[in-house]
Amino acid sequence: MIKIKFDEPADKAWLDWKRECESAREELIRQVEEGNNPRVSDLYKDVRLTSVYKADGPPFHGKCAYCESSVSVNQSGDIDHWRPKKAVRDKNGKPVMSRVRNSKTGDVVLTEHLGYYWLAYDWTNLVLSCARCNRIMCIRGLRVGKGAQFPVADFRAIYPGDEVNERPLLINPMFDDPSEHMEIRQPDGILVPKTERGQATIDIFGLNAREQLVTARRHCIEDTRLLIDWLKLVHAESDTDRARCVMTRVTEIMSGSLPYSAARRAVLEEWAVL
Repeated sequence: MIKIKFDEPADKAWLDWKRECESAREELIRQVEEGNNPRVSDLYKDVRLTSVYKADGPPFHGKCAYCESSVSVNQSGDIDHWRPKKAVRDKNGKPVMSRVRNSKTGDVVLTEHLGYYWLAYDWTNLVLSCARCNRIMCIRGLRVGKGAQFPVADFRAIYPGDEVNERPLLINPMFDDPSEHMEIRQPDGILVPKTERGQATIDIFGLNAREQLVTARRHCIEDTRLLIDWLKLVHAESDTDRARCVMTRVTEIMSGSLPYSAARRAVLEEWAVL
């Protein structure tokens, strides 16, 4: 997982979509204030957003923002709500309960969290994800995949605007720097948590439990080490043309455009220090 550099579009299609989203958001809030469950539409899947999120280039480069696997080869990818748009589950998969005041009777009742419906169309809450990160599955008895899980450290927002007071345990790679919370162990490609958020993110997405991910990261580590060996060789031989080709690959790795860039970068950064 790497930090995603997202430059928000400023074209007419994007701005029109955002205006529609704001109107739809106000409607969802009105529905809840009237005591009804929010009815979220597919506006967050609109082509004006997906054409940006699912582009081969930036910001996601056709990769899942969570595990860095390509989503453009075997599947089109999901638009995931980082904060779930409907029912919310804790890190154990249990429904999150909230005390809310009934708008019609005034009584305070304990009910299942309605979800962060007011963020259903907010691009800052939308992330490109592969199906395996976004959907619950079982691996060797372990329940992995995000689903509607969204654990927080303490306070839980239930009203619009209250989310600024939350302390989420899941990393949002669009705004958080994952390297502050986890690191790649070499040479085996295992992710090692550095913080509580790193641990929760690794566990929920199954970033170590999914063997194919660990294998892919290990292969990227091996390939990048070979690249460094080749770079040393061409420099020793003063082969400028080949050195330029290798450095082009190094630049590509550092750009974050390749799958499993975190593993590749870890090798380059270790080499740079040495």
